[in-house]
Amino acid sequence: MYVCPRCQGTLLAFACSKCGAQYPSINGIPSFLQGPSADERQFVRDVYDDIYSHHENVWADQGRSEEFIGFFSDLVASLPHGSLLEVGCGEGTLLAALPGEHKFGIDPSIHALERAAKRSAASCAVALAEDLPFPANAFDMVVSVGVMEHFANPAAATAEICRVLRDGGHYVALIHTDLSRTQRIALKIREFLFPKFRPLAFGSWIKKKLWRPIRQPLRKSYTIESAQDCLQCGGFLVTRLITRQTDPAAPLAGSHVVIFVAQKTSG
Repeated sequence: MYVCPRCQGTLLAFACSKCGAQYPSINGIPSFLQGPSADERQFVRDVYDDIYSHHENVWADQGRSEEFIGFFSDLVASLPHGSLLEVGCGEGTLLAALPGEHKFGIDPSIHALERAAKRSAASCAVALAEDLPFPANAFDMVVSVGVMEHFANPAAATAEICRVLRDGGHYVALIHTDLSRTQRIALKIREFLFPKFRPLAFGSWIKKKLWRPIRQPLRKSYTIESAQDCLQCGGFLVTRLITRQTDPAAPLAGSHVVIFVAQKTSG
């Protein structure tokens, strides 16, 4: 299934028969972060490896509840999903719950993927969305949750996701739009303190803020309109928006969370 992300050449033992690139395998997980931007890619990998080296269930306090995972999985199940890729799958909690006969996950962190590999039979690889190690038209479904904001090159990443999808395939992407400082404080109060006090979750969140706080290397600012423009320029038609306003029962972390259901246009 994997191909060379540089030239789309066939791989034999992770060596490209076309351009000669050789990709390492770490504990059975291939790594595709080599190339012209190797230093920048290594920096991204190092940052996320450090995060996952010191934290587990890293994104649990950012809306990844069991209720949300069930909701998102049901959404994916309502669309064609036989072959599925999760971009930025992290520790694989969502990937394990998603439907699909042939599931793949990519992430920049080998530490995260080692945990993901224990959660499901999905195939995992160290890679970035800007250079996906898959042939064209390989998937019925691509998903990403809280990842689009962290693409180094959103246009290139979106075009790559479109490339590996079959015509008519779907990209389901959750993003976090911008919040003011006051809105962020109010969000945490609702999440941990009022109307329901959640002391264990609150303590876990405080610990993350004080001990090796998580700082992701990239953060793009989006509105609903700018994110939709990015998807459309990349070859997608947005067929559905899911927010707290459009779907009040959706278990989203706040009004800033938006799920885009987009379909690859033919040609």
